[in-house]
Amino acid sequence: MLPASRAALAALAVSLAACSAKPPADDVASATCLPVIGVYPSWAQETLPLAKVRWDQLSHLGLVFALPRPDGSLDTSALDALVGPAVRAAHAQGVKVAVAIGGARGYGDAFQRIAESDERLTRFTREVSAWVQQHGLDGVDIDWEHWTRQAKLQQPGNDPVESRQLVRLLAAMRAALPREVQLSASIFAGPWAGPQYLPEIQQHVDFVNLMAFDFTGRWDSSPIGHHADFDTFQLALKDVVARGFARDKIVAGIPFYGKRFANGLNREVQDVPYLTLLPSLQARKLPLERGVLDDNTYFETPGLVARKAQLARRQGLAGLMLFELSMDSLDPESSLLDAATRGQQPARCATPTVAAPQP
Repeated sequence: MLPASRAALAALAVSLAACSAKPPADDVASATCLPVIGVYPSWAQETLPLAKVRWDQLSHLGLVFALPRPDGSLDTSALDALVGPAVRAAHAQGVKVAVAIGGARGYGDAFQRIAESDERLTRFTREVSAWVQQHGLDGVDIDWEHWTRQAKLQQPGNDPVESRQLVRLLAAMRAALPREVQLSASIFAGPWAGPQYLPEIQQHVDFVNLMAFDFTGRWDSSPIGHHADFDTFQLALKDVVARGFARDKIVAGIPFYGKRFANGLNREVQDVPYLTLLPSLQARKLPLERGVLDDNTYFETPGLVARKAQLARRQGLAGLMLFELSMDSLDPESSLLDAATRGQQPARCATPTVAAPQP
């Protein structure tokens, strides 16, 4: 769930040109209630203590990150002090808790080393299942973002070996987990890393978390602008649907951070939490919905989040994933979480059913 995409907006649009002849995706379904996964990092406790989490606005709390090790063992050190209090607090409010394993950094090619060995894969799935059951967790998300083709060769597209390894890992993980524990996978859209996530993974997961953000950043061809504007959000959804992902399996990701382009250039780009931008906007009496600060910082706004949530409901998506809660404002007038859930109670929403075992 930690962003790592390098797909440029123009490349994403080109890759979807063939989809333009298909019927529009809007109004596929009309959902009045949408599950909402609020990501809660191990480093968030000082900014957003568990006591201040808006439990009534969530159906799931996503704890990040546990890390895979190349030998198949599981590193939970970042979450060990948090998981118990988080599960107790969430379950007391009827909210499910999942753990994300992986992310954008800190584990290298550990997933590859695990998936290529029966022994290491067995150890990994057993350790994950044991830790999940020990702490009463409700779900596991496999967030495989480190791909040899992209990370080392700096090339876009699909690696036919490693992409199949993810399918194999998810199948083994599903078999090892208790039936009541949900399994998901985080995926990217676009031509850079999107093709690594094969639609076959849907056979083993309850839903996929689409990281529909980071489409601008620090690379030569990147536009200077918002990394997840509404048009890009729509293109990302169309891309994964065109690649074979079912809408009712897609949980759409929304970023609670913006990007600052130093000197208006894409040579030095910094992720900036939405919460830290509000004092400057308020002091200068700048309109929040403009979504731009100092002509070089672009960010999500409540109005934009509300539009994305409405589109997700119209298209019958499986839910929303919000990255991440400690970056948001607690003021209802400026809260992105409030904008995503306005008019509904996510804690009472139905959640995807557990996937049936596959041969």
